[in-house]
Amino acid sequence: MARALEGIGAGVETERAGEIFFAVGGLRGLYGGEVAGVLAAARGAVGAPVLIGVAPTRTAARAAAERGEVVVAAARLGRFLAPLPTAVLVRRLGEERAAAELVESLERLGIGTLGKLRRLTPDQMADRFGPLGLRALRIACGEEEALCPRVPHEDLVEEIELPEGVAGSQLDRALGLLVDRLLAAPGRKGRTLLGVRLGARLCGGGSWSVEQGLGRPTAAAATLRRLLVPRLEGLPGPAEALRLRALGFGPPAADQLVMEVGGAEPRRRRLGEAVREVRAAQGADALLRILPVDTASRIPERRHLLTPFPEL
Repeated sequence: MARALEGIGAGVETERAGEIFFAVGGLRGLYGGEVAGVLAAARGAVGAPVLIGVAPTRTAARAAAERGEVVVAAARLGRFLAPLPTAVLVRRLGEERAAAELVESLERLGIGTLGKLRRLTPDQMADRFGPLGLRALRIACGEEEALCPRVPHEDLVEEIELPEGVAGSQLDRALGLLVDRLLAAPGRKGRTLLGVRLGARLCGGGSWSVEQGLGRPTAAAATLRRLLVPRLEGLPGPAEALRLRALGFGPPAADQLVMEVGGAEPRRRRLGEAVREVRAAQGADALLRILPVDTASRIPERRHLLTPFPEL
């Protein structure tokens, strides 16, 4: 659900399972200028029954969702919070054991709602309950810290279907094609890779996968092939598809200075720059090369495949 909401442009905070917060302010311009448009987009993206509440704070938004009020305007935030039981503080204060003890103490003192809690002064709360009590008082007064959206998850994965009976060197070439496609994917954005997961869908049913660390950030196709080809020996049976997934991203790939005048290395570097420029302007499939796969096959389409030209 968090990924679905990120897909409509929301920056989501997910501290607890089953509970997601995001700001609607920046999304209204994308969905008709009204909160209703944002809510409709969120429900459509999630595609499952959910409770949604809109309010200036997390505590009020959750309570609005649970009570079916949907939208609580800032002008009536205080009146909305007042009848809520102090038990709602346990979820918001973070330190559940200490928060539960604080709520229990408040209830013994006859303070069972946020409205009654607001009657206490900051000095009284600090003297009896310390910093946690002051935070509870601020929440009761409708004052909470800003949202802390998570870093959106980036899923970079490529998959290739395999002809029946592919094995040996043909499987190695298929892996090379998969590596080229992963490195040429626009979602990589020129970054290096920190690790990959090689997986396969087996012909007899089931799947297989293995993770491969890269030692250091790299975006070199030759390095990836050298590390992954031996892993194919671990396949438990014939595969009908191979899948390669990036597990982490490093800094953008940078050219290394070489102590050389002329020669092949500067030419390779200039060619790599040209490939990146053309691909950025025309798309990932703008430059392709022919990869021999099964040159002895009677089916022309199996003999060669087009694969993205490497950035070198």
